[in-house]
Amino acid sequence: MNNRIGIIGDVHAEAERLELAIEFFLKTQMDLIVCTGDIADGRGDINKSCELLRAHSVLCVRGNHDRWLLNDQVRDIPEAHDKKDLSQEALFYLERLAVQERVDVPDGEMLLCHGVLDRDMDKIWPGTDRTRIERSEALDDLFLDCPPRIIVNGHMHYRTIIDFEDCILINAGTLKGNYPVITVLDFGADVVIGYSIKDDAVEQVGTASLSNRLERKVWANTQDFDGVWQPVTFS
Repeated sequence: MNNRIGIIGDVHAEAERLELAIEFFLKTQMDLIVCTGDIADGRGDINKSCELLRAHSVLCVRGNHDRWLLNDQVRDIPEAHDKKDLSQEALFYLERLAVQERVDVPDGEMLLCHGVLDRDMDKIWPGTDRTRIERSEALDDLFLDCPPRIIVNGHMHYRTIIDFEDCILINAGTLKGNYPVITVLDFGADVVIGYSIKDDAVEQVGTASLSNRLERKVWANTQDFDGVWQPVTFS
């Protein structure tokens, strides 16, 4: 059973940070390591990033940047990779990534995706006084049918937790930029643990409970979003 899961957000070719994250997860004995994709398009080494994910059996899904690279689309963005620069092994790896993955966790399933389910450009956001609400009918339909216990996604580059009555969504953030993060989902300890990567070291920055959600806003579905929300930041 996957009781301890290491979570890596959007990679964007940050191979050195990815290697550090995987080493940390191996040292702290995760049952499973997952990644929300977007391996492509960044300042680092995409071939090494793919090799690290493959060699360590990281369960990874395809992001929109990976899709764009494979389809030779949107290549005018900063730090875009070119398909011809991929090794055969990296190309093979990217081509075989699924859009969604499901794994067993205690008392249910965890769903891994990049955006929202099979839509890699979608996002959800309850809204704050300075940000707009983002809803998803597809996700609401899933909640009516058979909601997973946990959803892990990426795309937004902002790590947070969004609480629903029957499901907790964890946005994994990213390895890119000035605020690279990784996360541990520990069912035995009933916590989500947030870490930051700073100066080639992994530092714990905060925790959030899985079961005790009294101080967090809990929604029935995304249609209930009302723009009054304080994001969980793990700090």
